[in-house]
Amino acid sequence: MVNPFLKDGYLMLHASLNKLPILCADDTAKTRCSSKAIHHIVCEYLAAQGLENDGDWQARFVDCLIDPKYASSARALVAQVADDIGSIFWTLKGGQEHCERSDWAPEHWAFWQGIRRFYLAGGLLHGPIGAILTEAVRRNLESRGLSGIELRLSSHPAVISLIGAAKYAAFLGKDALVFDFGHSYVKRGYVLREDGNFVVHTCMRKASEWTQWECESDCAEREAAYALSDFIERTVLEMLDTVTARGAVCDTAVISIANYVHEGCFVSRGGYGKLRHVPQPYDRYLSERITAHTGKPFTVYLLHDGTAGAYGAQGENWQEEAFVGFGTSLSVGFPCEKMDFPFSYTVVSD
Repeated sequence: MVNPFLKDGYLMLHASLNKLPILCADDTAKTRCSSKAIHHIVCEYLAAQGLENDGDWQARFVDCLIDPKYASSARALVAQVADDIGSIFWTLKGGQEHCERSDWAPEHWAFWQGIRRFYLAGGLLHGPIGAILTEAVRRNLESRGLSGIELRLSSHPAVISLIGAAKYAAFLGKDALVFDFGHSYVKRGYVLREDGNFVVHTCMRKASEWTQWECESDCAEREAAYALSDFIERTVLEMLDTVTARGAVCDTAVISIANYVHEGCFVSRGGYGKLRHVPQPYDRYLSERITAHTGKPFTVYLLHDGTAGAYGAQGENWQEEAFVGFGTSLSVGFPCEKMDFPFSYTVVSD
């Protein structure tokens, strides 16, 4: 089955699900289903119950699900969220007759008909809430009569793109630094081959910088682009210092990033897309910057975050699989043949 969302192996812009119209609702997938949107309604719920939110809103909400005082209302909210998320899959599998999307031709809708398994991941699905929501969405789709698809919660859903970056490093035959640059946070780590197994070391995430979507002018956007690039460079160098101090040797970084890329070049606007103002291909530019700083050859590889997530989740029937990540925005990706190899790994939190 030819994937119409790919060109030369790279995901194209119109694959995005963020603007996907939701059937039976005058809304889009991002508006209803991003982690920001769901965080907002859960925090509203907690406030309405007079409950404190100490920052770990997911844990507080899970507590409500098992507390007899709040369980009924909390389950109703889960059902509401599951209905919104379920609408994405309902639209993808049956939306052509009811949904206008000018950038999708019949072959795009037909492609989704061939997808049998969806891997779900992202910060929204981290911890116990991930299994709860995934099961609720399954029940929602069954109640709609949508059969023939399987939903799977990815292993390590909060860092699945980091794992995908690690798998890409394994494909290259490299120990490597691995990153997932999102709009809200940067996940950081490194992958080392140890006794035939790959160990993915994850380090504390840090807040993203300079990822605001809109700038006041082209000049301001250009300035922000170089500031963002400096932030990325510093983040890579910090991780390189950490790994070197631990006695490991890495001359490679694989970076998952929340933007569409083609052969190391950024192809969309906003957020990380402003990096198109920095010399392209950006992976080569960043490689040269790191090499100049360290005095040693260093190579950077860029992956679209949804593609990295798909690599990390990829299963045995990859031709019929797709990945959907629920973060600040929704991400989508597809497994591929070159990533169809055994990848035995362990995740260690440093």
